[in-house]
Amino acid sequence: MTKMKKEEPYIKTCPNGCESVLYDSHLILPEGILKCCPVCSQLISQCSQELYINSNQEWDSAEGTWPSKKDLKRLVKRREQTMKTVSKLLSKRYSEIRLLDVGCSNGAFIWIAKQLGIKAEGVEPAVKAAKAATELGLKVHLGFLENIKLPENAFDVITLFEVIEHISNPMVLLAECYRILCPGGILVIGTGNTNSWTRRILKSRWDFFDIHQHGGHINFYNPNSMAVLANNTGFSVQKTKTSAVKLAEKGDFPYLIYRILKIGSELLNVPTKILGKGHQMEVFLISNKLK
Repeated sequence: MTKMKKEEPYIKTCPNGCESVLYDSHLILPEGILKCCPVCSQLISQCSQELYINSNQEWDSAEGTWPSKKDLKRLVKRREQTMKTVSKLLSKRYSEIRLLDVGCSNGAFIWIAKQLGIKAEGVEPAVKAAKAATELGLKVHLGFLENIKLPENAFDVITLFEVIEHISNPMVLLAECYRILCPGGILVIGTGNTNSWTRRILKSRWDFFDIHQHGGHINFYNPNSMAVLANNTGFSVQKTKTSAVKLAEKGDFPYLIYRILKIGSELLNVPTKILGKGHQMEVFLISNKLK
């Protein structure tokens, strides 16, 4: 009987520039055992390039990531908090800030930023999502950031919300962000936190690891691995915020038990933020570019 050839993993080395041999973690996914970098503790999927490409197709739709009315209110509140931090770090009023949202989908955050009076535009490689954004009157560049060649020093802030976990070579992306940010500009990265209570409790059942539920998730960060990536691309970590905790995924337990665990999760939200153990992570990087 002929054995089927195992597909090669798409990512074979630490994407953050660590020159070290990856080792097997204790986390097993359908794609294989998650690899770990001994230097920065980055976790790396062993999915194939074909699976990665196919799983990313779900994001190419006119609906994109635009939230429901209820979720939009929550998103507005979260992004307002983000931009308050950015405004303080830059010492600029909203009307003075030039913002680029990379991986903007159909433009929900660009719309929010413009409501705040920020000069905002975006970049999106998914054709249908980018088209939907432009039809709303938003300025969106179609393609990948490193291929568009925007002007140097063109922006005060660049945002990468739920993008970097999809990127196989984040150093290339951050190098381009560095080029088009003005000196002292801010790069905001929002992603999952593998150093969270949620990840430690749910282990391989954490939904953030599920490439079928969250298409294209292949790189999994923690505050340390984010700092290493920043230092290797001309940035410094200025501030890190985490939030939210889950004690169970929906479907793990009967409904009543799940509801009790959900209430427990909500009670842990405050200590989670204080101790930096939330599974949602927002990192503010400052460009070290000289004027």
